[in-house]
Amino acid sequence: MKAAVIYHYGDPDVFKIEEIPAPSVRNHEVLIKVNAASVNPVDWKQRQGWHRFFLKAHFPVVLGYDVSGIVESCGNSVKKFLRGDEVYVRLNRRFGGAYAEFAATSENTVAIKPAGLSWEEAAAVPLAAVTALQGLRDKCHLKKGEDILIIGAAGGVGHFAMQIAKYMGGRVTAVCSGRHQKMMEELKPYRFIDYTRVDYKLLPDKYDVIFDAAGIDNFRKCFKILKSGGRYLTSLARPNTIIHKLMSPFTSHKKARTMLMQSRGKDLEQISKMIAENQLRIYIDSIYPLERIADAHRRAEEYTTQGKIIIKLRG
Repeated sequence: MKAAVIYHYGDPDVFKIEEIPAPSVRNHEVLIKVNAASVNPVDWKQRQGWHRFFLKAHFPVVLGYDVSGIVESCGNSVKKFLRGDEVYVRLNRRFGGAYAEFAATSENTVAIKPAGLSWEEAAAVPLAAVTALQGLRDKCHLKKGEDILIIGAAGGVGHFAMQIAKYMGGRVTAVCSGRHQKMMEELKPYRFIDYTRVDYKLLPDKYDVIFDAAGIDNFRKCFKILKSGGRYLTSLARPNTIIHKLMSPFTSHKKARTMLMQSRGKDLEQISKMIAENQLRIYIDSIYPLERIADAHRRAEEYTTQGKIIIKLRG
């Protein structure tokens, strides 16, 4: 199969397009013929070596976690899926393996692709949307009527978090650059703040939940705009965030929380339900062929995307 492979950590030019064997399938796994994949921040951070001390790489490595495609084969113990099923998934193997013509993953991570989505739209969903869902539901325990500030609201996780928070009954204030004005008008948060013009941390408004989907702030900087009992969440666990999390039990009932997304087919099915109800709109920033994976990663590292970056492999 054709795949984008890396042999060492480095800049986007470390990718090599090569023919390698397709992954073998274990009893509980399905093999997916990949039609599209997406680029997430974790992909380029792993390419740079951010996780080298706790996620050992046995090079060569195929990166990427999000795919949409067709089930090619199933392990002996797989009961839920059949060859030919159209699916989407956040892969759960080490480093994923999405940037290839075939990828393998556990049965319990997979969901049937919503019928109305293109392959590219479906590939944009799993990691980012489930991260937003698990963060708001399981970590922040967002309640109906609560005020929530979403930092990085135009990004991959952010644009899903904004819509899921509204679906859960939260009153959403969205923070992103003014270049995303049209997107904000379409998604209709309760309030939009252009951070290039206004420092949201200096405004008098306070929030029950702050979801830093961009990982650009921290608990200490946002402390004053959290209500008593407020929760600050980021999926980017920098050292200072870990310290703030450990200290938060002693900070006037304000909590700092971090999260690591868990790939669960049941949560992806909940996202599918929202898509079927027209409650979740998917934004695609750009689409690249596999041969231009380096350009896709360069785009991802600019921190200015609107929605998701897609890698198209077939179709």
